Amino acid sequence: MRAITILFVLLMFFESSWSQEGVLSIEQDSLMSKLLSLKINANNQVYEDQYYNIQLFYGSYDKALNVKKHITNKFPKEKINLSFETPNYKVQMGPYRDKIKSISLLKKIKKIYPAAFLIEPKAIL
Repeated sequence: MRAITILFVLLMFFESSWSQEGVLSIEQDSLMSKLLSLKINANNQVYEDQYYNIQLFYGSYDKALNVKKHITNKFPKEKINLSFETPNYKVQMGPYRDKIKSISLLKKIKKIYPAAFLIEPKAIL
């Protein structure tokens, strides 16, 4: 029994005497930080492209302004965008994350603007 106790004490002593302590220092290349930043920006762009929009009008500036004013009065809580795409202006509502909400809103808008259509998100490859 005494031999087992001595053996146990010796094993405990050897185990602690062979352990290692140290300080871990990680040096990161500056290119890794830039690469991580680019990846985050790319992911944000993909996320932003996953929204539905409703296009109401595509044409001249004067008509686009009239459409924007009219639709803003009809739907004051919705975000209306007027943008230029050569050679015309376009009026869009959105963005909407939920396809069901955007389709139900499109049905209401089609009563006013029959040419309105839903712009779906870009496909991710």
